[in-house]
This record gives sequence, C-alpha cells and structure tokens, in this order.
Amino acid sequence: MQNVICPISNERVPEHLPRITAFINIALIASYISTQWLYLLVFLCIDFLLRGFNFSSLSIIHWLAKGISALFQFKTPMIDKAPKLFAARLGGLMFALSVVFFLSGQLTATFIIVSLVAVLSTLECVFSFCAGCYIYQYVVLPFYSRS
Repeated sequence: MQNVICPISNERVPEHLPRITAFINIALIASYISTQWLYLLVFLCIDFLLRGFNFSSLSIIHWLAKGISALFQFKTPMIDKAPKLFAARLGGLMFALSVVFFLSGQLTATFIIVSLVAVLSTLECVFSFCAGCYIYQYVVLPFYSRS
C-alpha cells in the first residue's frame, strides 16, 4: 500500500485490535446470514457507527475486542486510527442501507451488502488489508481535493 493515500490522524491503535474486531464482525455477520434476524443487523449498524464516529467506548464489539486483547496479552505495533474510523463509517453506512433494504423486503440486496462487509472484514482480519484506504483514495479524495 505504498502508493495508496489513506486518511491520517494523530491517534494510534494496536494493529491487532481492528483484526479482532473484524473477526467478531465476521461471526456476527455469519449469524445474521443464517438467522436473518433484523435486530442483529440493526445492532451491527449501530455498533459500526459508534466506532466510526469515535464513540468506541460505547461499542460492545470494541469492548469485547479489547477484552480478548487483554486476555491474550497481544503485543503488536501501533497503527494509524483514521483509516479504521473511515472503514467503520463505510460499514455503518452499508449496514444502514441493508436495514432499509431489509425493511423494504429486498432481502437479496441486504444479503449482497452484508456479504460484502463480511468479505471486507475477512480481508482486515486475515491479511490486515484495509479496503477503506482504496475507497478513500479513489472515491472521497478526488472530491475533497477540489474544494
């Protein structure tokens, strides 16, 4: 990712924390896909938005990830927090869209969106690959640079 422009900030997080969070997200998304329980979809939407807008202390998934991190005492380098916030905002938006599609009876669209978030979470969990940086560079930055 040497040539990719990501959002940056002064805040840092341990590299393993977003990966644990992504693993929990994958498990919850798999649960939603198997049950199609609306409340799980709404929970994921709210939790992603809490993390995306820097209210991680209210996020149950973040709290659980920190607990797992403390339990296993992972030691990893610190990474920039801004790309993870941007990715969580995108995830929150995608889950909000999926809730709207679910409520309007468009279950196929809901399944596609939720599956895409699962794929992106898997990339983060397994390879520490943040697709949010690419989305930021090619979708957001061109509009931001013009203003």
